[in-house]
Amino acid sequence: MPFLLVDPDDVDLIDQAVGILNRSRMVDDPDGFPTHPTLLARSLRYGWDLEPDEMYLYSPVDGEAPAGVLVLGFPSRDNLHLGWADITVDPEQRRRGHGSAILEEVIRRTRNVGRTTIWLGAAEDDLGAKAFLESFGFTYASHDARRRQVLSEVDADAVARLYAEAEVAAHAYVLERGTLPTPPDVLEELVDVTAAINDAPMGDLTFTEELFDLKRLQDIEEAAAGRQDQVYRIWARHRDSGAVGGHTLVATNPLQPHLGRQGDTAVSRDHRGHRLGLLLKIAMMRWLAEVEPQLEVIETWNQADNDYMIRVNEAIGYRLNRVFAMYELTL
Repeated sequence: MPFLLVDPDDVDLIDQAVGILNRSRMVDDPDGFPTHPTLLARSLRYGWDLEPDEMYLYSPVDGEAPAGVLVLGFPSRDNLHLGWADITVDPEQRRRGHGSAILEEVIRRTRNVGRTTIWLGAAEDDLGAKAFLESFGFTYASHDARRRQVLSEVDADAVARLYAEAEVAAHAYVLERGTLPTPPDVLEELVDVTAAINDAPMGDLTFTEELFDLKRLQDIEEAAAGRQDQVYRIWARHRDSGAVGGHTLVATNPLQPHLGRQGDTAVSRDHRGHRLGLLLKIAMMRWLAEVEPQLEVIETWNQADNDYMIRVNEAIGYRLNRVFAMYELTL
């Protein structure tokens, strides 16, 4: 079979996939962080919410070394029309039709499971990837910006002034913080503010709102524990009503001790206009400085038209690294 499912317990298959991914990264995205084999295996076992994507090694001839990697996912909680994929061809094996063979398999499998929409991403400045996807009928639908906050370069005085201003604007709120596992009663309170991420722009992607409930948030936390991530969450509670109005999360992992990954930052509609996003993110910076002093950089992703959150990020020292496009095909 040309497509071999990568078992997260198969060290050899994981290493082969990591080799292709990291060789490709050096060509396609040299600023990207290397894929760590143990973290990849954990991601394939647990995913983001206990529904991991599948990874395949592609070999055009049985018994030969793999020429590419396919990642394929079909959400099962919402967006049941959708499938997404990521295709990587080893740089030494390109221009031989392997990418086309892998994408044809993506389309075949998507049809077989009854989905009607496929998403595939590539760097926005990668004109070769753009032409390749358009040749299969994909159209540009959205774009996401990767930004990084290099902690040694942050203007601490400017951030302190911003925090003082945000504290005044958000005087009606108190900040609370916690690590995993979150008590079920608190997690239940966080369902609505987690769902507020649906208000972020999505460009022209065909997409329905993600559905969140207590079970999904528990699954997200269980998956994070399985990946052995350390997750830090801060939320803002309205003093009078007791309602949770906003939250932010950052995850770290001891296998990449220098790196923090920003998760969702969201503020519910009824609580906007009080600089909660800014307050939460700076409070997170201060907490991480206490508990993860070895951190060097925090990476965040935003839909590139999400002007509010981008302004917040830029104000506290995040700088644009690269923009990635998302292309969509309707079957």
